[in-house]
Order: sequence, then structure tokens, then C-alpha cells
Amino acid sequence: MKWLLGFLKGKWLKHPLHPIIVHVPMAMWPGALIFDLLSQWKIGGNAIVRLSFYAIVFGLIASLLAVPTGVVDWSGIKKEKPAWKIGLYHMMLNLVVAMLFAVNLGLRVQTFRAATTVPTVSLALSAIGTALLIGSAYLGGMMVYTYGISVARLSKKKWRKIAEAGRANLPPEPGK
Repeated sequence: MKWLLGFLKGKWLKHPLHPIIVHVPMAMWPGALIFDLLSQWKIGGNAIVRLSFYAIVFGLIASLLAVPTGVVDWSGIKKEKPAWKIGLYHMMLNLVVAMLFAVNLGLRVQTFRAATTVPTVSLALSAIGTALLIGSAYLGGMMVYTYGISVARLSKKKWRKIAEAGRANLPPEPGK
């Protein structure tokens, strides 16, 4: 079990695994929205409808891989910390987004091979899903950049050395 947690945390990569995987649905689902809009504007015909369909599929598959890595990262946050609640909202929003895109996919599965435009309901689901996804990504970024979740894998001294080597503009060390 310990090896599985290490794998999901990305220890084998020496980098958190969750932020690597989440970029796939973050690209695919807004991409599907763009393809949906192009289909509404009669650009691309069936090829664009198929691209949208497969972007949704690929995003759903990647989200299934992102969930356990995110849950493992989130489970390491103390419940009394603000980042825990933000992580909970992030997770719930992502669940809603994945469900919207799963429903969206289900609505398309019978027609995507021949359709030249995406139905209005599917377009609406793509737009709502993408808007919620952006909100969720904001919360994920807040967890990392405001609260340092999954950042502090190295000691502060080691991070400082890395930053100094990169010639970062660092504040003086406390007490110096």
C-alpha cells in the first residue's frame, strides 16, 4: 500500500503527479468547447464534431487518473487548515465537471460519426463544464500558490539554494 501512495504522490518522478495529469482535461475540455463553437459556425463539418467527442473522451480518461492523485494529495492536508476546505470545493467542482462532460459524451455517442454540428444542449454542457473547470483550476492554483500544497517536498534550505542558483530575488533569511 505504501508503494501505491508513493506512486500516486509522484515520488518516483520526484515531482507531484496530480498537476501533471490535470493538464490533460484542462486542455481537452475547453478544446471540446472550441470545437463545439466551430461546429455551430459551420466550420469543419463532421471532423470538428469528432474532435470534440474525442477531446471529451480523452479528458474523461485523464480525469479518472487525476482523481486518485488529487485525493492522495488532499488527504495529506490537515482538516483544520484552510487549504483542506478549498481542496474539498476543488474536488466537488471537478466531480460536477466530470459528470457534465460524461453526460455530454452520452448525448453525443449516437450521432458523433455523422453529425456536422453539435446539438445546443451539448454546447451548453461544454460551456458550463468549462466555466466550472476554470473555477476549479483557480482553487487548485490557490492551494499551491497561496498555501503551498505539494510544494514543500524539499527543505526550506534546499528550496532557497535552488532559488539562489536560479538567481531569484529572495528576501533576506529570517533572523539575518
